[in-house]
Amino acid sequence: MLVPTKFTTLEESTIFKMRAILKRKTNGETVSDAMARTAGEFQDASEFLHALDVLYVLQIIDIDVSIGMIIYA
Repeated sequence: MLVPTKFTTLEESTIFKMRAILKRKTNGETVSDAMARTAGEFQDASEFLHALDVLYVLQIIDIDVSIGMIIYA
């Protein structure tokens, strides 16, 4: 997880980039919809998935794996 440090700016950190997912959240959004919506915010898919993982661990989102839908808390 990228956290702000002397070498990593706040804008490059995972904590900062998680807000891109939450910024314009919509109910019924799939993981692929969220990735397409935030494509300009993340360098690649792994960075996006890392941010999703952190949001999931913090219980800010839940994911229905059967249909790939994000459920926002």
